[in-house]
Amino acid sequence: MATRALAALVLAIGLISGGYWWGHTATDNAWAARQAKADRKADEELAKANERADQAAAQYLNEHLDQEARYADLDAKYRELRSRHPLVVRRPDPVAPGPNQCASQGAVPPEVGVDRDPDRLTLAAVRMWNGALTGADAPASACGLAGAAEGADSACSEDSGLTLDDAWANHRANAKTCLEDRQRYRALIDLLKKRQSP
Repeated sequence: MATRALAALVLAIGLISGGYWWGHTATDNAWAARQAKADRKADEELAKANERADQAAAQYLNEHLDQEARYADLDAKYRELRSRHPLVVRRPDPVAPGPNQCASQGAVPPEVGVDRDPDRLTLAAVRMWNGALTGADAPASACGLAGAAEGADSACSEDSGLTLDDAWANHRANAKTCLEDRQRYRALIDLLKKRQSP
């Protein structure tokens, strides 16, 4: 009887140990399978992220090279344009009444309603300014119209009506916009770096 009880106890311990070993092995196998699946998924996601990064880098490089080529073309075109046309045109100073004239004879005193800035940008200057901002040559009024005969660009020396003060105001606005864009891009880059760091 004692032998049977001992045998039953040994058998029970063997079954429990076997069950534990089988369960542990099954759990290990299931965990290993889940881990392998997670690793495969992580590898696929990393490969996709690398592919997107490679595509973005290639696209940036192509756009950068295209932009450099456009600006080189514009620079050559504008150097040639600049050799033929001034950037500013000087308007004649208003005529003040002479000693024997009075204002009622048609002359306007210089201090009343007369623009004191005689310098005006030419249409060539406006065309080059806009081209530098956009990276594309576009006519300024009649200066640079498509289909114009070669050398028939006398309009480029004409007064655009814009002063140096107008150009400076435009430059200030563009510089402010550029600074705001740089700050936004820097914040975006910093955010992306934080997300990538472990």
